[in-house]
Amino acid sequence: MKDKNSRWTYSLYIAVAMIVSLISATIWDVFSQTEALTVVKIVSDSFTLPGVLFIGISLLGWVSSKGAFDIFGFSFQGLLNLWKKESYQKQETFYDYRVKKDENRKPFNLPMFLTGTAFLVLGIIMTVIFLIMES
Repeated sequence: MKDKNSRWTYSLYIAVAMIVSLISATIWDVFSQTEALTVVKIVSDSFTLPGVLFIGISLLGWVSSKGAFDIFGFSFQGLLNLWKKESYQKQETFYDYRVKKDENRKPFNLPMFLTGTAFLVLGIIMTVIFLIMES
């Protein structure tokens, strides 16, 4: 069952990356270009965009899964607790908050990272082709 979910996840991320790439290519007006050099440049940029986006999102998720942003949630929760009627009672410590959060942490999103890496590599390959064509 895990293999089927993995295929579905990879397929979904590839589809989303292709949609982002197609939208960015359309915004940069790739379909009305007649010069091959311009088309390769736009395609390179449109592959690089979802690659960088997916890698960035997955790395932020990894940092978050290690608990780097827990202090912000704890501080905001403490601020909201000031206006509660029970605010005079002893509040949980940061350690208790972090242990509770550790139980519900999501793992690193490897499919998103690998999809982003693949699109970034495609963008780099297209950039190399652009540079070869330009010279």
